Amino acid sequence: MSTPGAVWQRPAFAETFVRDRRRLIPLIEGQEEVVGRMLTRGGRRVGRFLDLGAGAGAFAELIMRAHPDSTGVLVDFSAPMIAAAGERLAPYAGRWEYVTGDLSQPAWTAALPAGRYDAVVSAFCIHHLPDERKRALYREACDVLEPGGLFLNWEHVAARGLGDGMLEEWMVESLLAAERGRPQPRPDDEVLSEYFDSAEADILAHPQDQCDWLREAGLTDVDVFFQIPEIAVFGGVKG
Repeated sequence: MSTPGAVWQRPAFAETFVRDRRRLIPLIEGQEEVVGRMLTRGGRRVGRFLDLGAGAGAFAELIMRAHPDSTGVLVDFSAPMIAAAGERLAPYAGRWEYVTGDLSQPAWTAALPAGRYDAVVSAFCIHHLPDERKRALYREACDVLEPGGLFLNWEHVAARGLGDGMLEEWMVESLLAAERGRPQPRPDDEVLSEYFDSAEADILAHPQDQCDWLREAGLTDVDVFFQIPEIAVFGGVKG
């Protein structure tokens, strides 16, 4: 695939993730709780946010629920995911807009509406990018943050030691279980081929390394706020 994350432009693959997301991401309720608290603790107010690789809009919905006056700009390049976001976020009409952009290229910022953001967030997207592009994207995200603004990345990350490969084991088990529960399940090998095709495009980095890149980008109070093997929530604020 010439473009990082291009598998998400395939309708069948995107639809599978949208439909089964809550089964595929382990301990998702706990992760949502942490993310929600990071978005509101200390009396933080988010008036305008930017969601990078917004997909079907799950992160944007979480923010708009937590901050009822907030508005968002969502960026993605997957037509199937953008369509899914239109359905999911229909109750929030008028509070969000989608911008088509490829985060693997610095030109994605040219499509943004003018102005800065109180929060820039991303979920399960940036791991598709080469490490040097990750670092550049963190700088670009910092540039559009308001002073004191929050950057939060909920991400598929590298694990060192015993946790290496654990998320893949979970995903395979969950994908097969979900498929076998359908009225007309696809063969296991077809499901697994699709999954491993997508996994080949993953470029995972350890969360502590990415925290260093966030500090380089100009963020302070950087830390990992939640972590299980190969999933982490990390970020910081613009000084």
